[in-house]
Amino acid sequence: MNLGGNSKALGPVFVLALVFFASPAWAWPTTAFLSRYWHRPLPTGGRSPPHWAAFEIALSPAACGQCHIRQYREWRRSRHALAMGPGVLGQLMVAGLGHWAFVQGCLSCHAPARRQNHAVRATLQGAPLAATVREGVTCADCHVRDYRRFGPPLEPYLAAGRIVHGGFTARKAFARSRFCISCHQFHRNGARLHGALLENVYGEWRRSRYARAGVTCEDCHMPNGRHDFYGIHNRRFVRKALTIRLLAKPQALKRDLVARLSITNSGVGHDFPTYTTPEVVVTIRQECAGRTCLGTVRRLVIGRRISLDLQRQYFDTRLRPGQTRRLPYDVVRAARATALEARIVVVPDAAYIRFFRAYLVRYRLTPRERATIRRALARDENSQYVLWRTKRALGTVARPATPLSATPDR
Repeated sequence: MNLGGNSKALGPVFVLALVFFASPAWAWPTTAFLSRYWHRPLPTGGRSPPHWAAFEIALSPAACGQCHIRQYREWRRSRHALAMGPGVLGQLMVAGLGHWAFVQGCLSCHAPARRQNHAVRATLQGAPLAATVREGVTCADCHVRDYRRFGPPLEPYLAAGRIVHGGFTARKAFARSRFCISCHQFHRNGARLHGALLENVYGEWRRSRYARAGVTCEDCHMPNGRHDFYGIHNRRFVRKALTIRLLAKPQALKRDLVARLSITNSGVGHDFPTYTTPEVVVTIRQECAGRTCLGTVRRLVIGRRISLDLQRQYFDTRLRPGQTRRLPYDVVRAARATALEARIVVVPDAAYIRFFRAYLVRYRLTPRERATIRRALARDENSQYVLWRTKRALGTVARPATPLSATPDR
């Protein structure tokens, strides 16, 4: 499809955005309660009950944070709070009201409340962007419908729940994995490549031992009711879920360096990494005077990479729960090599980096639109981090073929 420099024409890049940013509320068969609860756009407000305090009517995260202090602080540093970042906003600006169905598709997960829909429409008509839009996925999106409060049946909250907000409705659905599929699982009839849905987090979990053991999404991503929603962007969270081992030894006769780095998905309840967005880059190299020795790098990418037009899958090297992937290394030792280094780097937004780079080239954008997309690209490029790294010093002469190390790193 030819983009032709027309900033308002739908093309492969726009189609990719739609798949990346939108997921229907009916993504998987679920309970009658959840089907109603996640009907878009979400009616969080409405006619306010009489005699309620202003902060109860506000429905903003800051208003909720006046009492729910810990949850508010956790939410503020979560990905939910960043759901309406410059990447989404920039695309909505480019789309405009002429592609309102696309806009609503994005908003269905990134700013799903009815009041946010109204605010975005007003913005696309020229009004300033409302604060309620920038807040992304808020407390009310998960806990409020028509000013009625909902939450899990946790005993510590029941007494308070009978007093404030006119009481709240306890539902077991809040502690079950199906609660999350509205935004974290594509429709079973959605886009597939090589037979696999482009987003299949719930499906991956369902076939895992974690589902059979009753370990839910909330158990890992919201332990003890926390609202950080940790995921691939958090180094400590990811590191705890993987077992990494390096075995390295020199060969005396051939003067080769032989190593093997293995990564096991020992604690992730779905494929690692799930979805088509993140990539994990594994490298082993020799170091010469603080630099990489020429021709000594061996590399493995763990992830699922697809083309921007969604027509091709380049590779899918993700790890299912319990699965191990290895990077072998058998390379002639460089004359000036002083160390062997192994490194694992996580690029949480790898697909978005490719996507936004293409976006800047393929679309004729206004200065404001271009600046917004550039901010999104810069943020995503800066999101990568070193998950694990080790360096083994090499002696000045070749030694017998005895292990330098066989070190499990958990």
